[in-house]
Amino acid sequence: MAYRPKMMRTLPAAGAAAAVLFFLMVTYTQHLKISSSAPSLAEEVARLLKLEVKSSNVINRAQAHISWECLQESDVRDIINSTENIIVVMPAKAAGTSIKKFAASCNPNTSENLQSLLSSNDALNLLTKSWDMPGIYASHYWVPQALSQLLRSVSHHTLVIYIHREETSRFTSAAHHVFTQWCLHGPPNNHKKFFNKVESSKHKCHVHEAKLVETLKFRPQEMSMGTVELLTCATYSSIEEYAPNMLFVDYKNADILQNLMAEKYCPKLINHSHHIGKGSEYVFVQLQNGGIEVSLSDWLEKKSSYLEWMMGLNDKVSCLVKTRRMEDNLSFCAGNILNAKAVLND
Repeated sequence: MAYRPKMMRTLPAAGAAAAVLFFLMVTYTQHLKISSSAPSLAEEVARLLKLEVKSSNVINRAQAHISWECLQESDVRDIINSTENIIVVMPAKAAGTSIKKFAASCNPNTSENLQSLLSSNDALNLLTKSWDMPGIYASHYWVPQALSQLLRSVSHHTLVIYIHREETSRFTSAAHHVFTQWCLHGPPNNHKKFFNKVESSKHKCHVHEAKLVETLKFRPQEMSMGTVELLTCATYSSIEEYAPNMLFVDYKNADILQNLMAEKYCPKLINHSHHIGKGSEYVFVQLQNGGIEVSLSDWLEKKSSYLEWMMGLNDKVSCLVKTRRMEDNLSFCAGNILNAKAVLND
């Protein structure tokens, strides 16, 4: 058995690279004596240094946690005024369309068309397409890894605002939106037989309850990418490790947020709401038990407390305990706005 210096037995896992090299010099000669197929010294150094970096990362992840600081409007105003630009992100059905319309109206004319460019794979063209850069960029996020990557890469002078909506509320709103669009414009090819009866002249569509439940389970379109897919362990780790300037805002405060951003970037849009209200009812559900018909809104409201369980909305979730803690803090905060601060552990 190769000699292992006493100091190495007590060395912390994340010791300096110099200590690893010292260990190699002491032990490698012994290793060569007992092994005819020993790797080169360079290979051994590289292997152990990789272990060193990995150990350091594990320890670094444990060195900080997220502190949820409740903010008032005046606090948010100060934060916005101290940052150079704002990136607003949200899942589907969390006031995203109204925020995106606001951002397009607020940004300089030459930068209005850059919103879609930022979402494309050719986002580097943003630097050359326009001299004026958007002060506010707003986008729905559909890929889980995209949010954590943003938080790792964003400048410390940029403010990231996440618009939050509790998942059951978001899911039912998305379901209502998707099925209403199918009624008005026709369902996609893979759901052509969703409605059992369509009254085109009245813009009224009917669906059997069993068919509705079956389709909800598949979570098509806006139903698919929600809160639990975006707020993952990777997202929370990115906040803890990279300490971005980040706020969490309840979606019901979209108008308040717009006014605060407008004060800095486009004063003419203060109190100019882009909120999209609830429309008429077009979809009606034929109940399996009893045969009566109810509106889709009434059906979703009646079943809402069971949907998260029955539809398996949390089946692939990670770090839900952190999301629930954030939601508790958000609901208890009078302004419904939280500052997600990475705080070093003692």
